[in-house]
Amino acid sequence: MKARLREGAAFLAVGGTAFVLGAVSLEALVRAGVSPYAAQVPALGLAILTTWLGNRRWTFRVDAPPTWREFLRYVGASLGGLAVNAATFSALTYAGLPTTPAFAAATIAAMGFNFFSYKFAVFAR
Repeated sequence: MKARLREGAAFLAVGGTAFVLGAVSLEALVRAGVSPYAAQVPALGLAILTTWLGNRRWTFRVDAPPTWREFLRYVGASLGGLAVNAATFSALTYAGLPTTPAFAAATIAAMGFNFFSYKFAVFAR
């Protein structure tokens, strides 16, 4: 049980760090004159790279050296999480739920999807 709590806390800390880095880089690029839509690409890229490195080291404690194959699986799983987020948000707002609760539910659904896909598909031992 203690290991699961540690793993969950590490996952949340890594994700929170990646969110802050992504948001700061997005804001910096927009202030530098980059379109917010174009600025999302490197901001999300930085967030995904940050979570890959942090999750492999602190959340799932992977000892093997990183590989491109693992990174590409991670990117695929992350894109799956983005799809879960978008689909959940769209379905809930279409059903009439206000945007903030829909956003929260979509974020939680995507976090769950990401955690389990990273644990069992990307970093499975």
